[in-house]
Amino acid sequence: MEQGRRHSKQTLKFAAQRLDNMTPELLAKSAWVSTGMALIFSLPPLGLFIGLYEAGTNIGIAAGIGFGLHFATLAFSRKIAAGLSKLFD
Repeated sequence: MEQGRRHSKQTLKFAAQRLDNMTPELLAKSAWVSTGMALIFSLPPLGLFIGLYEAGTNIGIAAGIGFGLHFATLAFSRKIAAGLSKLFD
């Protein structure tokens, strides 16, 4: 391991995520945030896929575009989760 390499940001904190530290408010908030993220990641690509397919586009092209949009939104998952978390505070 290199001596000069340091991580500037710690992302996992297991001690704060213990089950005895979970409150009902935190569980409800995490359920709403995950539901919102699931809807954001799945409904727009699905709507685009169905819309393109019904408009007469080849199913492979429509699926490719919907699949691409799905993964493009996944690239912004941290920002989306942070925004939804602030929304449900």
